[in-house]
Amino acid sequence: GAVEVRAAGEAFLDMRARIERHIEQRTLLLSGVSHDLRTPLTRLRLGLSMLEVEEKVDLEKDVTEMQALIDEFLSFARNQADTGSNTEQADIWEIVDDVVKNISRNSGRVSFVKPYQPLVLELRPLAIRRALENLIGNGLRYANKVSVSASVYKTEVHVTVEDDGPGIPDEQIEEALKPFSRLDPARNQNRGSGVGLGLPIVADVAYAHGGRLELSKSVALGGLKADLIVGLQEKF
Repeated sequence: GAVEVRAAGEAFLDMRARIERHIEQRTLLLSGVSHDLRTPLTRLRLGLSMLEVEEKVDLEKDVTEMQALIDEFLSFARNQADTGSNTEQADIWEIVDDVVKNISRNSGRVSFVKPYQPLVLELRPLAIRRALENLIGNGLRYANKVSVSASVYKTEVHVTVEDDGPGIPDEQIEEALKPFSRLDPARNQNRGSGVGLGLPIVADVAYAHGGRLELSKSVALGGLKADLIVGLQEKF
């Protein structure tokens, strides 16, 4: 091709490489800082356990919230690495079923009817698992019952997680998908709270698989309905 076209192509490839390096460095930095914070946090928790002061309960609560923050940062960093990894062929229904079974062992409040016919897609299995664990865990935090269903619609695969909790008002759905957004007043803070990275992680995973995350009101259970949508790229 023309010299100008070749030069533009090389510049584009250089720009992509710089962006990839920037993302990788940011992810490593976030992961490293989060790991480094765990050691002093563990010492602080140990020190608090030996104290006999009235403020002990409040201080322990602060430490617990800090631990949750670090854990979500690490989850976010791992998700960035997973979504950038190579894909592999996997049965998405098998992944969903395995995640539900693992969570059900502890809670017993999650149901899923696995489709009889396997559906093998090009996926990043670890990223899909993390997204499903986030959605189901979020449902169990605020609800008593969580239902997982699966369906295929044209060129899309839908994994739907519904709960009977308080849900999210329509006007706050867009806000809920923003990083570090916390909707505790709407979702009942007494049931526990995160730091606002769970749903954005799921949205990133869906986007990396040619899909999206859609939130709405559950007609069946009355709480939140979360649709993890993946682009249909079957491998026969």
